[in-house]
Amino acid sequence: MVGVLIRMKLAVLRHSTSDSKMALSGLGWSAGICLAVTTVILAFLDFSQPRLLMDVLAVTFALWALGWIVGPIFAGEPPLNGEHFHRQPIPRRTLAMGLLAAALVAVTTAITVLAFGAMIAFAARLSWQAVLVSIPAVVLLLLLVVLLSRVVTLLFRALARSRIGGAITATVTAAIVSLCSFSWVLMIGIYLLLEYGFPPTFSTVVRALPSSWGLLAVEAAGRGDWLWTFGPLLALAVLVAALFAAWSALLGPQRLARPVVRGSSAREAVRRPRLFRGDVGTICLKELRTWWRDPMRTQSIVLGPAFAVITALFPLIFDFTAAFPFVGAAGALMAAATCANLYGQDGTALWLTLTVPGKEKADVRARQLAWLVVFGPLTLLLTLAGSLLHGDPDLVPWALAGNLAALGGGSGLLIWASVAVLVPGPDPHKSKNSPMDHGDVTGQSFLMFFLVALAMCPALGVAWAGHALEQPALLWASLPVALLTGVLSHVLLGSVAAKKLRDNGPELLHLMRSGAPSSTAVSEEEAGKSPFETMSAARQTLLWTAMAVGILGLFPQGLAPLGIKLSGSTDKVWFLALHVSDPWQWPVIVAMVLIGVTGFWAAYWLYRAEKNRIRSAA
Repeated sequence: MVGVLIRMKLAVLRHSTSDSKMALSGLGWSAGICLAVTTVILAFLDFSQPRLLMDVLAVTFALWALGWIVGPIFAGEPPLNGEHFHRQPIPRRTLAMGLLAAALVAVTTAITVLAFGAMIAFAARLSWQAVLVSIPAVVLLLLLVVLLSRVVTLLFRALARSRIGGAITATVTAAIVSLCSFSWVLMIGIYLLLEYGFPPTFSTVVRALPSSWGLLAVEAAGRGDWLWTFGPLLALAVLVAALFAAWSALLGPQRLARPVVRGSSAREAVRRPRLFRGDVGTICLKELRTWWRDPMRTQSIVLGPAFAVITALFPLIFDFTAAFPFVGAAGALMAAATCANLYGQDGTALWLTLTVPGKEKADVRARQLAWLVVFGPLTLLLTLAGSLLHGDPDLVPWALAGNLAALGGGSGLLIWASVAVLVPGPDPHKSKNSPMDHGDVTGQSFLMFFLVALAMCPALGVAWAGHALEQPALLWASLPVALLTGVLSHVLLGSVAAKKLRDNGPELLHLMRSGAPSSTAVSEEEAGKSPFETMSAARQTLLWTAMAVGILGLFPQGLAPLGIKLSGSTDKVWFLALHVSDPWQWPVIVAMVLIGVTGFWAAYWLYRAEKNRIRSAA
């Protein structure tokens, strides 16, 4: 059974992996190997405080376990799972054992074993008895993270199509995006922790996690305390056995029931406020109900605000709260970026709009209005709460101007992007559990992020002028500027989207139904796919590498040291520009910014070139 399942998994991977997935997997594996090697190197370092090495390794192993837990949410379901065999008369324990063995045959498992080798290196610094204890500890820790991943995947699948599951997915996504975007803030925090040590409470909590039990056993073996050596190992073995039993039970023969989102009762559906009468009002009410009921829309509602809140919490490491007033603006910006495929999210429901000629503009306006009703009060409340928590009234006009501009600009840009660069997505009843299976909207999200940020510039520019000239009236004038740019974007771009929907509606519906453009000249394999999907693995590797260079060069190594120098701080942290002599710091900052911009430009150029190739082939 084990050998059959392993061969089956390899065959599935061999026949289902596309170039785009291979490129992303290659980048992920490269990053994983770098992190694993870094983890091993940590075990050889000497810290100023004796307990610090143990704490650092405990935190690192906890992060590896967290990666295994949240990874399947984004990477999609494993190639083999219990539902593939629910009609086969295979004992669940036997099936679970086979699936576990198949799960262990993976590149990610090998990388994790390399990372957990840090425990053996740590033990080697203590005694040979500790080395002997570290070997079963590594095996148990590996089984723990793999089983945790599988159990969480099954539980997540049960939640994924409910609104609660959508909210959880969006929160986890927001945390990871925020962590990737502003990891330099955490680097500063790690720098301070390595200098001053972990707080005792934090250290105790981290050591109490199951991912640290192997380390506790190794440390106890190093000092000859055999009770604390075998106790954590036994507890870890019992936990692994319990997870295996739970996983076996969850692999039950019948499929997990899917939650049902029920609509309003007929009596309630008849009641319609006066505001929601007429074409725009009726469609707007339908949209609001969709925002409330569709788990996919729940993800969009939660993702933007969650990203803004989590991002604002990072600087609390330095007791920096000036980001709080801008939580609403950041939430509106991110909400616009994540809602750039409104028509694509609805699948082939587009035909309902096209069967009523002349109502395209009402549909567009209603969708814009519904988006504003959902995110307007929410983000303005976040701005108000953030301003109250921070307590500095000088930042209020900045925050309000940014929020209003993001709302107005976003409502126009997102509906334009939803029509102009529509990405076919599955019908809602066919959507899968992983966010990565809901259609590749990466390009639209990046485009929307920068366009909405651009729409915020006039208002923020006026605010900056008022601040620089010390003119409060000019500072507050940024609010009407934000309203003006927002209204213009809302009206003009909405009209453009409505015209395109009216003129190209049948082509868009064809794209949604077949995933292929109307032209027959495009090859069948590339039809309807985004440039990210048609690009070769080598070019995708180049694109994502250029994107990574752009992010690292522009934000952590360019703008972050720029802000530190302007603030007058003397902290150098890990920013290259601050470690060179003073006359060279500004040139290095400029060079890093240029490198970052070049990286973004190169990524855009690769994307654009592939898109032009597809267009010319059509």
